Amino acid sequence: MRKIKALLWTAVLFSIIACGLGTENLSEQELPNTSMPSNPEINQDYSNANQQVDDFFASFTNAETPGGAVIILQDGEILYQSAYGLANLDDGTPLTTDHIFHIASVGKQMTALGIMILSEEGSLNYDDPVGNYVPEVQQFGDDFTIRRLLTHTSGMPDYDDAIQEALYARADEPTNEDLAVVLSEMEELPSTPGDAFEYSNPGYDLLAIVIERVSNQSFPEFMQTRIFDPLGMTHTFSLPNASRRADPMVAISYTGEYGEPEAYPSDDLDNLYGSGSIYTTIGDMARYDEYLYTEKLVSQSILAEAFQPSELNDGSSEPYGFGWELEEWNNENYVAHSGAWLGFNSDYVRFPDRHFSVIVLLNRDYDYPDDPRIALKIAELYFHN
Repeated sequence: MRKIKALLWTAVLFSIIACGLGTENLSEQELPNTSMPSNPEINQDYSNANQQVDDFFASFTNAETPGGAVIILQDGEILYQSAYGLANLDDGTPLTTDHIFHIASVGKQMTALGIMILSEEGSLNYDDPVGNYVPEVQQFGDDFTIRRLLTHTSGMPDYDDAIQEALYARADEPTNEDLAVVLSEMEELPSTPGDAFEYSNPGYDLLAIVIERVSNQSFPEFMQTRIFDPLGMTHTFSLPNASRRADPMVAISYTGEYGEPEAYPSDDLDNLYGSGSIYTTIGDMARYDEYLYTEKLVSQSILAEAFQPSELNDGSSEPYGFGWELEEWNNENYVAHSGAWLGFNSDYVRFPDRHFSVIVLLNRDYDYPDDPRIALKIAELYFHN
């Protein structure tokens, strides 16, 4: 039955893909006019590059599989946007550019942006001990700072067996407050703050607690009122949120871990937020991307610090800023982040000097090309070789 329904939707799918493509100025969506002159290094034959994007997605998706959506942005314009595959395998609903995806760890930069907003307001400083705001972790000392959490150099581990077991001992579906209690029971960190880079999801969930304690708002409320609403991101929200279950435009995600794709709608850790709890669309992400060129939320001088490498105690540096991976392509710097959770995958690359970005959101966690990262592979199609 699933296959029959999917076949019936094939014609509809190609019709949807054909709609709304090409070049669209973001100012028509009431975005700021921050366009810069076109970079001569960008391929002007967009129709050729756009077809290559379609061919690329056709290499791993079709009208019967989970798929994804992509948007390519240049100088405040949408060069191309499209969706591929199905949003729901059971009823054959095709994905569209309006579907909502979980962006997983790409949301870390939004948590970091929340911290930057509070910093610019004077409510906190990056080099303050986290214990000043979350007394449950005062035992980790003065070097356990907000900056160290932002850059994954705090000495905080990832969600290892010990932390997860302690969380589940407290609740079947633990929250950030459960995490604070679990951390309060840790006598010391596995490593000294500043000694090494160790990617830590609990570290970013702890940053969400800092935001809550400083702002007197829940993390989802803060994200909504201080970031999503001001930027007009009307289809974006943070968990926990009933919209995830109620909104038919939220794509179903699928894992291929056990052979045939299986729906992966929830996880017992879904009530933890900060490290990755944001649902959004490629259109809302386009708004977010363009507003980062303005001072709508924070000044450009404040934002610039998010794109600086972190410094370790031995004087070396790590290519990670405040929720951003700092990367290089053909001797050109770009910033990026990827994410994977609940069967969703996301990738976001941003070339600030070119004013060029690619955002890819997938509702599948299997059989997709990611070497190099998927958004960079698409970006390369628009750059002259």
